[in-house]
Amino acid sequence: MDVKELTDFLVTSSQRTSSAKFIPWWDGDHKESDYCYDIFEENEIVEAEACLADCKKEDLLTTGGSYGLTLFHLLVWHNFYNAAEKMLCDGRIKEEVNMPDTKGNGLTPFLLACFRGNLAMVKLLLAHGADSSACDKRGMNAYHFLAYPRFEGLADSSAAREKSAEQRAEIARMLTIDVNQKDAEGFTPLVRILSNSYNSDYTWPLPEVFLEKGAQTDYIDENGNTLLMMAVRNNHMTAALLLMNKCREMVNAANKDGMTPMQNAIDFCNDALRTALADHGAASPDKKRIDTQTLSEITEHAYSRVESDNRDGEALALYMTKKLVKQIDTDDDEELSCLKDVLHRALSFGGDYRILDTFIDAGFNFTAPIHHYGEISCLRDECLNEGAGVIKKLADLGVDMEKAVTGGRTPANIVASMSGMEDAFFAEAAKLFSKESMEQTDNGGKAAIHYAAEKGHIGMLKVMIEKGVNVNLTEDEPAESGITPLHEACRFGYADAVRLLMEAGADDTMQNSAGETPAHFVLTKKNYGKDLDSTQRAAILNELKNLDIARNDGRTPFMLLADIGDTKELLSLMTERGVNVNHADNEGQTLMMLDTDKDTIKELLCAGADIDMADNDGNTALYYVLKDGNVEAARYLIKKGADYNHLNNRGETPVQIAVENGYDTVLDLMTDIK
Repeated sequence: MDVKELTDFLVTSSQRTSSAKFIPWWDGDHKESDYCYDIFEENEIVEAEACLADCKKEDLLTTGGSYGLTLFHLLVWHNFYNAAEKMLCDGRIKEEVNMPDTKGNGLTPFLLACFRGNLAMVKLLLAHGADSSACDKRGMNAYHFLAYPRFEGLADSSAAREKSAEQRAEIARMLTIDVNQKDAEGFTPLVRILSNSYNSDYTWPLPEVFLEKGAQTDYIDENGNTLLMMAVRNNHMTAALLLMNKCREMVNAANKDGMTPMQNAIDFCNDALRTALADHGAASPDKKRIDTQTLSEITEHAYSRVESDNRDGEALALYMTKKLVKQIDTDDDEELSCLKDVLHRALSFGGDYRILDTFIDAGFNFTAPIHHYGEISCLRDECLNEGAGVIKKLADLGVDMEKAVTGGRTPANIVASMSGMEDAFFAEAAKLFSKESMEQTDNGGKAAIHYAAEKGHIGMLKVMIEKGVNVNLTEDEPAESGITPLHEACRFGYADAVRLLMEAGADDTMQNSAGETPAHFVLTKKNYGKDLDSTQRAAILNELKNLDIARNDGRTPFMLLADIGDTKELLSLMTERGVNVNHADNEGQTLMMLDTDKDTIKELLCAGADIDMADNDGNTALYYVLKDGNVEAARYLIKKGADYNHLNNRGETPVQIAVENGYDTVLDLMTDIK
């Protein structure tokens, strides 16, 4: 890629929406995002940076496209931060840092960085002499560009605008330019925001900054709408709440059509806004006090208007939350339970979880038991499935993350028992819990490490091991006593967890109350849930060291193959590992007596099984084969030399069974009947 090709490529990206690309300037999992296809491929970035490394100043000042943007402008626009920094530091770009485009639009690199809401790029340009007071041909300064990132023909990304909302506020706080400068249409930055709808997703933090910096609030449009009315009509809830507090005279101000903010809230069924307006002095047709249940529903609905990529409604929702927590009777369990639904709704969209601060400020005890409809919970435990960020916030706020409130379950125990979240959640959560809380057993007899192994939470198990949690910790009653995390990982088929635990020193000889080792659990048919297949079982057995320990009834894991079917692969694996094929259980039975399948018998005989070994009743494998009616297996055993004259303890021989059942093809081979 040469300079011309790169310039043409970036021009197309900046002017054609279908081809628009960028390098993200915010944190996030970009590969899994809905904007992943708008991001430059790694090879494109490498090629571009290789080309830029040798660019001369004249190359960087080459213009292209309908706006006359230089290559340096385009690098700022697309967030080629490293390349831009290098050019500024090595002097290829000096006073040119303030150069506008060549078509008279007044677009400087700094204004483009503000347009994008790119905080790091803004700081870089300012550090190298960018003029923060620059304006474009529309009379718009940097504040306008933050508030109104639109320039006809420049292909911006809606995702980039939304993701940069908070960076826009940080940029605005840095600047010391005129917050009341009017553009060619007479709009200040604040008016520009509030006069437009469908832009609150990326402008919601800006009104607060502009008001702090002295933004004038006396603007009234041609229809008689105050800024508050504009905010209400265009759905800027953060700004609306700020203006209610700052400009009480606007609360009841009607426009030329006689419409007030309250009437608008009523018309659009925005009960949270209606409540806030009434609290700030707006005339309301309904003067009666809102009961707690209704207030809870209004608050919950207010949070439903908040999204992860548009947090404009959060301020209003938090206002309602504060009103709700003041009204809640903390001695009334039913009223307290209202908070749970509000919490879940509020925490679902991410952000900085300010509702938790609200609850703490109101004096709520997050670990106080809440009794409702026969169930016991607490606010802390209700928050645990909302993400590691929530758990960290609770810990930072001083909430006790060790105490068990219900069922003897610590937060670590509850989180470990969850499923359906990414492994990273469990790993991050585990970092916030103590070793002791992850070893504490609940009323069901299990600790967090048992649940983590049962659910296959690899990341969480790694953190537990790093913290020194006992990998051989046993479950207590009413759970099956003696079960270790390794047992659980084996039972549920998590080979990676088994490997991790074994490497950490898990003892695979440990037995539960029935004498079962982890290897037994690999080969036990489940009473519920999906059973493991042979491939899963083989993968786990390969991680274990001990496969031949007998349980209380004398049966080794090898002998359980008779119960699970489809054992050819496992039979070979275990015989190659040297298990005792002639091991007998407490009844004297071997696997060859328990599994009368001909292929299994062939494999066992090849591995050295004793063909005439008898159990406690004197029965041999041939006896059981005939009892099961497996004629082919019986003929095979006889051909291999099985004693068909052997008497069991009741005086029966295989010959008698063959005669009684009319197995003529078997009797044909019994040529030496005694």
